Amino acid sequence: MTPAWLPHDLTLAHPQALYLLALPAIVLAWGLVNARELRRIFAPLIRAIVLALFVLAFASPERVTRSEGAARPAVVDASASITPAMRAWTVTLLRDQLGLRGGDPAFMFANTVAHDSISSVENALVRGAGCNACEPTATNLETALYRLASDPDAHGGPAVLVTDGWQNRGDAERAISAILSAEIRLDIFTPPGARSIPNVVMTELALPPALEKAEPFELGVTMENLNDAPVTGKVTISRDGAPIAERKVTLHPGSERLDFPVRTETAGLASYSAAFKPDNAAFDAYFQDDSLKGWVGVGARRKILILTGSAKDANYLSTVVQRSGLEPTIVPLASGEWNGSLAGYDAILINNVPSERIAPAAQNALAAYVDRGGSLAMIGGDSSFGLGGYATSPLAAVMPVTMKPPQHKEKERALILLIDKSGSMGRNDKLTYAKAAALTVTKSIKDSDLIGVIGFDSQPFVVVPLQSMGKNRAVFDQMVSRLSAHGTTFLIPALRETERTLGGSGAQSKHVVILTDGETGGTAEMYYDLVSRMHHDLGATISTVAVGREANVDLLQSIAKYGGGAYYQTDSPKNLPQLFVQDFRAHGGEVTMVEKEFTPRTEKPDPILKDLAGQQMPPLKGYVSTEIKPRATMSMFVDRAGTQEPLIASWKYGAGKALAVTTDASGRWSGTWVSGNVFQPVWNRLLGWMTPQTVAEPKIDVALGYQAGRINIKLTDYGAEAASASHLATVLVIRPDNSKSESALTEQVPGEFAGSIDAPMPGNYYFEVRSPIGKDKKFPPLAYTVSPAVNAELPRPEPNYGLLEHLASATGGRLNPTAAEVAMARPTVERRESVNRFLIIAAMILLIGEALVRRLTA
Repeated sequence: MTPAWLPHDLTLAHPQALYLLALPAIVLAWGLVNARELRRIFAPLIRAIVLALFVLAFASPERVTRSEGAARPAVVDASASITPAMRAWTVTLLRDQLGLRGGDPAFMFANTVAHDSISSVENALVRGAGCNACEPTATNLETALYRLASDPDAHGGPAVLVTDGWQNRGDAERAISAILSAEIRLDIFTPPGARSIPNVVMTELALPPALEKAEPFELGVTMENLNDAPVTGKVTISRDGAPIAERKVTLHPGSERLDFPVRTETAGLASYSAAFKPDNAAFDAYFQDDSLKGWVGVGARRKILILTGSAKDANYLSTVVQRSGLEPTIVPLASGEWNGSLAGYDAILINNVPSERIAPAAQNALAAYVDRGGSLAMIGGDSSFGLGGYATSPLAAVMPVTMKPPQHKEKERALILLIDKSGSMGRNDKLTYAKAAALTVTKSIKDSDLIGVIGFDSQPFVVVPLQSMGKNRAVFDQMVSRLSAHGTTFLIPALRETERTLGGSGAQSKHVVILTDGETGGTAEMYYDLVSRMHHDLGATISTVAVGREANVDLLQSIAKYGGGAYYQTDSPKNLPQLFVQDFRAHGGEVTMVEKEFTPRTEKPDPILKDLAGQQMPPLKGYVSTEIKPRATMSMFVDRAGTQEPLIASWKYGAGKALAVTTDASGRWSGTWVSGNVFQPVWNRLLGWMTPQTVAEPKIDVALGYQAGRINIKLTDYGAEAASASHLATVLVIRPDNSKSESALTEQVPGEFAGSIDAPMPGNYYFEVRSPIGKDKKFPPLAYTVSPAVNAELPRPEPNYGLLEHLASATGGRLNPTAAEVAMARPTVERRESVNRFLIIAAMILLIGEALVRRLTA
């Protein structure tokens, strides 16, 4: 216990040592008793004082100064969503209401966190530049909370968080455990919502996620004008990307809802979007929140059977079927005969499958299926329609087009491959791939066709003599393998040998393919005369293939032009087999399959294409030639030599529907439609026409919503058997990047299923809800679009109260308490300074003085 006689700013670390003061008292008393005269008193007195000073030093006296420390760190949102008015409010809160001082610590955050002081925070907020080091174009509240939890100065008490709570990076809820471990209580303050700023926000798009059947409904658009004055503009409503309604509006400050009557057209999924465009862009500075998109699923999920030559060929088709709210079943028919069941399918697509792959009994079953009311579509490709042998099949009568047999069945064809075997072809495996290309071509020609191979360097070398493929097939591989690379390049002798060989072939269709990687020798005039003579006198077509960049490109292009063929160039020898096959199919006398670029045409009105009719379509690169039948409808066609040949044709067959699409769905011919975002809209309308609506569907209500990066799903089944169903359903999710996953929907009460799906990125999410175990119920197709605005850094009309209330209550804090309720206690900082050195110095001086006194009084 510190003696009361000490000054208030002094304390003793070892007050018990004061009991030793008895020693100097004894020493003094002894000295006084033994002093015989007055002058001898001084030495004992000084020794007693020195001893007393050492005792006091042993008690460790300390001078104590006390002051207030800094408050615990405050965490302040400095992202771009905090408007100047909100920043001014924050500065007033920190300095005037909470009483924080300039030197108190603080964290400013946006996408990253900066450790600073209250004074720096105020300067950054007041001057309007914000915290550039924090990357203000995004908000990561999770990172800020983890940084707070890692600061020892924040542990064990309350901390102030000032934010609007809108995060577009991270998830603040993941940081709650770290905050609790640090024993931090969050007192959260929210600036008032954004007001008086140049922005118009589309806050809600209200529409039913699912309908039993096509019927009218009200589409509601909620707009909020954050300006101080009315804003005029236009709201456009679109279905599947096509505008269906438009309205001029005047939006007064505040929130208002606009209702648009719309009607669904077909079964399946349809997207509806709303977009606002201001008359004056100065009143709407943040365009990211001017539009929203939603989906309506009509009827239960229909099942589509896709019979395809290969699973890869059906990739695009399968995706568009799923996104149309339909359930595809893919059956590749690469070999053998298919004779499967048709039960349970609402429509069937035959995607580039030859007739020989579908058993005759199955084809008869398909015809009967359509006659009874089913829908069947045949899709083009090199093994479809007449090319696939359907001209005399049971399905020929079902299709709305007359199929043409392949032209090469009527003409004898001759093909000669001229392959450069000079020394340069030995590099980079060019000659190896050229041999593989020749072998690949043999798989595409009949035994009755003639084929020959001539290798050339400076002279021609007949590798395979021109004769029927039937005679050559067994030894073709062995004969082509004799090609070896050496010598220089001179093409003229090889062309003359080819002219002589074709002249005596007697074939009706003659085609030559020249492959080289370098200079061909000779003058251009020599080639032009020879090539023109071969083309006009012999009726041969000549194509050229240049490998690499060293070939005489101008000459090869001219040879192809004068020879009536095509020119190809590739830097990769690996492409040669594909190029050889492509050229043979285009110039081998097979006119049933047309492979060239053309622009499809449509006419309005059209019952299938609807709003797409009359629009300019991207070009296609091929189709199968057919003829439209009487009474059939031609929705899309191509002009060929003055004749309209169908690309999309349809008709009613018996009680059902039949559709012919003579271009492909694999991307070989329709690649421009895929890349140009036309493929899905076209097929949406084709599938909508094919899939019938059921008259009565069980009543199912659906609610979809988005919160904190997750899509919440709630399905309520009002069917009579709902109470006896399983307690679990599953949902297949297809995300914007086409990745797939399954999630469970648990039963909250009988007939009500709910769950949430992780949705970290903006875009379209498609859902296929599957029946509970033991219950065969069809759920409606569902989809939800997460708006890009969720990741945009935008001022919001209201703070994110839901998230912030959860953070405050989970950590034991409060949301928007009064300043008086926030205990901004400051720690008392106590500084102790030892005074021992002064006591010891005084004692030493007195010891010296005592020695002097003793000498003088001796």
